[in-house]
Amino acid sequence: MFVLVAYDVSSTRRRNKVAKILSNYGTRVNFSVFECEFKKAEGLKNMKKEIKKTIKSKDDHIRYYVICRECREKITVQGWRIVTEIEPVKFA
Repeated sequence: MFVLVAYDVSSTRRRNKVAKILSNYGTRVNFSVFECEFKKAEGLKNMKKEIKKTIKSKDDHIRYYVICRECREKITVQGWRIVTEIEPVKFA
C-alpha cells in the first residue's frame, strides 16, 4: 500500500516529532510530505496511532492519501528531486 502523507503542524516540537515518526515509515519528498510503503494495512494503522498521540487535533492537520498501483505508476516529478527507494516514479 502506497500512502502519501502531508502535514501542517503548528508547534515546531510536535512537527519534529511527526517528521521523526514518518521517517520511520517512509521517505521525505518535500518539507511536509512523506511517501510511505506498507506491506500490510496494520503498518499504516500503527503509524496513524503514533501520530494521533503526538498532534493536537485543534491545531494540527495530517492528510493521508492512499494511492493505487495504477495511479502510483503515473507519478511524475519536476525540478529538483530526491530519488526514493519507492519505485517506479517518473522524472519529467
